[in-house]
Amino acid sequence: MTQIPMSSFLAGIEAIAAEQPTYQPGHDGSDGQCDCIGLIIGALRRAGGEWNGIHGSNHAARNEMRSITPISNASGLSAGELVFKAHETSSAGYALPSRYDNHPDQLDYYHVGVVLSVSPLRIVHCTTPGIVYDARLGQWSHHGSLRMIAQEESPAACSLTTATVTAASGSTVNLRQSPGGALVERVPVGAGVTVTDRQDSWCRVTWGSYSGWMMSKYLIQNSAADQTDKTITLTLSRSDAERLRTALDSALEWEECP
Repeated sequence: MTQIPMSSFLAGIEAIAAEQPTYQPGHDGSDGQCDCIGLIIGALRRAGGEWNGIHGSNHAARNEMRSITPISNASGLSAGELVFKAHETSSAGYALPSRYDNHPDQLDYYHVGVVLSVSPLRIVHCTTPGIVYDARLGQWSHHGSLRMIAQEESPAACSLTTATVTAASGSTVNLRQSPGGALVERVPVGAGVTVTDRQDSWCRVTWGSYSGWMMSKYLIQNSAADQTDKTITLTLSRSDAERLRTALDSALEWEECP
């Protein structure tokens, strides 16, 4: 199985979305038409991958995922993950294809989308109106990562807690909603950021109230000394504290004498 870099997959998703295909079941965006799973299939194919299974979200949920689990909250999602809407067996609209009658998972995963960013939340999917972006979970109930997307070891720069933004030229570095995606904010060179994740040559970082993706080449590891709290807290009795204060006052008075 060909492993696709996450950045290439997301670039394919955003490219198809930018083309604004019309909704048509069974299509993958290559002819100006697309459906929900077709958005994913088309992005994989544009990135050099293959899709040899059934063109369907229920097939994807059961056969193409590393795992699929319920969503507890949006913060538990990751950019590049698939998200699903699902009907229980007793729900109105339940229509699981008969080919899955003997499958242990009897949920009807009737719709699928892709997480572009987590903070702010941005989910893209193709539905009846065409390409739609969601900023809240709504009915999205399950998530997971595709087996075809490569999982790589994080380099040292992205396994850190903090880093400093740097650039050979210019005064800012772009923070994006997803690897190679839309601009969130321009972060000043020299700013400190918190690194929380890594995908290929990109790191997910938080800067103030902003969160997004930045190329790892623009991040410098903060040394252990920089990340160490240099503040010392002393707990003293009242009498000891008064004696220490008197001694310090005397020292300051002596230092100020000519």
